[in-house]
Amino acid sequence: MHRATATALALLAFGCAADPLADAVEETGVDGPFEEVPEEGKYDGTAVNGPRISAGAATEVWAVRHAWSDVTTEAGVAWAANSGLTFEQKFERWISTMATEARHQGGGQTFVMRTPHGDRSFHAPTLECAEVAYFLRAAFASWYGLPFFITGWDATGRQTMYAGHFGFVNASGARVGNFPSFRTAYRDHTSTWRAGQAWPSDSRLRGLRLGTDDTVHFLSTGGASVGAGAYFDEVFLNKRVGYFLRLLLLYFGSANLADGANMFHVRPEAVRPGDVLVHRWQRRGIGHVMPIFRVTRHSAEALEVAIASGSMPRREPVWEDPNTARGRFTTSYAGGPGETSDGDAYAALGGGVRRWRAPRLVSGRWRNEVLEADRAAFIADSDRDAIAARPARFDQLLRSLSTAERREVALAQIEAAREHLRNYPASCAARGRREDAFEALYGVVGGDRASFDATYRTLEDYVLAALVYEQSRTCCWNRTTRAMHGVIMDYARLEQERADRDGMCVAPTVFRAETDGYARWAAHAATMGVEWRAWSEDEACSQRSVPEDTVDAARGGAAWCTLGAPSTPPPPPAAGAGCDATGGGSRATATRLGLASARNAEVCGGEEDWYRVESTGRVTVRIDFAHADGDLDLEAVSDGGAVLASSAGVQNQETVTATGPFFVRVFGYRGAANTYTIIAQ
Repeated sequence: MHRATATALALLAFGCAADPLADAVEETGVDGPFEEVPEEGKYDGTAVNGPRISAGAATEVWAVRHAWSDVTTEAGVAWAANSGLTFEQKFERWISTMATEARHQGGGQTFVMRTPHGDRSFHAPTLECAEVAYFLRAAFASWYGLPFFITGWDATGRQTMYAGHFGFVNASGARVGNFPSFRTAYRDHTSTWRAGQAWPSDSRLRGLRLGTDDTVHFLSTGGASVGAGAYFDEVFLNKRVGYFLRLLLLYFGSANLADGANMFHVRPEAVRPGDVLVHRWQRRGIGHVMPIFRVTRHSAEALEVAIASGSMPRREPVWEDPNTARGRFTTSYAGGPGETSDGDAYAALGGGVRRWRAPRLVSGRWRNEVLEADRAAFIADSDRDAIAARPARFDQLLRSLSTAERREVALAQIEAAREHLRNYPASCAARGRREDAFEALYGVVGGDRASFDATYRTLEDYVLAALVYEQSRTCCWNRTTRAMHGVIMDYARLEQERADRDGMCVAPTVFRAETDGYARWAAHAATMGVEWRAWSEDEACSQRSVPEDTVDAARGGAAWCTLGAPSTPPPPPAAGAGCDATGGGSRATATRLGLASARNAEVCGGEEDWYRVESTGRVTVRIDFAHADGDLDLEAVSDGGAVLASSAGVQNQETVTATGPFFVRVFGYRGAANTYTIIAQ
């Protein structure tokens, strides 16, 4: 996602804690992040002028040895000698041949980045979405001596800025502010290091961070957390590149990739690995960038495309296979037809599939161009009709799924959005993704929506209902936590229990900013002994002063009280009345749950079973049951009552993982009863 557009906002977001962007601004004397080039400064063509600057300048990060259109004979990171490929094609080959592996944090897969330095390959870094795209392109360009630069607008200094292999300069090629003279300030070990030798390290670079959320877990040892700087130190022999990337990623974001000065629109038929898919749903302050890693062409009219993307807060990029990724290409957010709530045409915002421009030196001035080989794929920014037509064309090109496949993909997307919300309950993007997936699921299943919602929607979906972005300051808040999610859901459960005792149906309170902020949840957190973080402006937030957030009434399920719950709920069945009550007892009498030993049990209607995991370390608890006989849910709960992990899916299994010791709570959704098997591993 795109970060805040003023240093003051960044300072507010971080409070008194260290803020890498504020540190960079103090270091360079130049405010940021940089914005898109103003409309009057754009050039809607196949070439965009850049700065005048000579090779070997003190600001230079790496020397240019090749052009993107060059064909050279040497072998590389993903191709053999005498491949006959241009460097643009080699970049595509490198991206397309990256392997996948399980993410260290969270579920799913991510990519493995291969480097040209011996056998050094690395698990993907922890980055925001746009940062992944910048990192991949700049890394490849630096390794092979290729030109690279990005154009942005310094709104404070009222000048165009250029960041690239030549450093940070203005149109005349002069260093801006106190940006580093990279060539003279930092070391390049490329010409001296040989495979088998100790890897040279830069301790200062290794300690640099992009934020408090960029922790690289597989490099963090001995209890010391390290971030992007440590990753750059491991990847680059030329340490100048690591220092450059730190500033590039802090000053540039998704809005700059939606700018025609840096990338150009591509026709759907020509999509390839190395391109990026950009979503834009507002002119300023918000966006999503998804680098494209795989393109499988079954025929001229049938494609499969896989993507992987970071997010805000930063994360290890999440791999999305073609079935999951398909909907990303067919939405209006991808530059499609229609208008935003602000009245802007989606096709005018820069969204959709885009490709990097390739710099070339012409008469002493660098220009970002569309390569001759890409001219047939090029769509001008002014061709709004062609841009807006792409989602419909992708709907034709991307492989059609069977009904069963579409259902499973939609359910997986719903659960993925729920899991993201369990970590970041304020996320409006995740709330929107969940509702998009529900819409897709409605289309697959058909029939009465209310009956469908009664089966598939959970209390969680109503508590974390979709909000109207531009009318809700919660949407700007990225620093909520899993513990806060536990507070929110515990409040919701108690609210429903009170309503049940009173014989009433009460719609759950939606978690959002109210006239007194988040007072009800903060107060409940205090009773649970759980930390409640105050709201912070973590991205550009024009809606920061709204008195109360707005629930998006057009997106969501049937009204809670129409889902079939009786107005006066019957008392729960007593033990022995159709239920054996062979479970884990109450929390006070929780049954000890040993490792690797399965236990058969039954939870009665309206009741819950509690277990105690005494083992230390990470423990996964799983329950298996027949979902059709009663929907069971599962939670891991701390000694203080905070929900550490929860699982509330719609399958025959629920799983939670937490660090022991902790309690385990098994309960039926809306009072359901069922038998189950529980095991801890």
